[in-house]
Amino acid sequence: MKCVLCDNEAQAMCKFCGRAVCKEYISEQRYPTGFATKAGVWSRKLNGVVVPDAVWCGTCHPEFSGTS
Repeated sequence: MKCVLCDNEAQAMCKFCGRAVCKEYISEQRYPTGFATKAGVWSRKLNGVVVPDAVWCGTCHPEFSGTS
């Protein structure tokens, strides 16, 4: 598989859009994976489970409503 940005051999897939990227163009982005309760209280801001360094191609523009 080839990198979408430079046509070199891809090393990873973007978690947000699925584009293939090589080692040179891999970026990181926060990725919300879900929500968990804390003491029985639900709040997007307080209970979001986030992966801080998910693979991102740098080309797509992920949008997350209700996250900060």
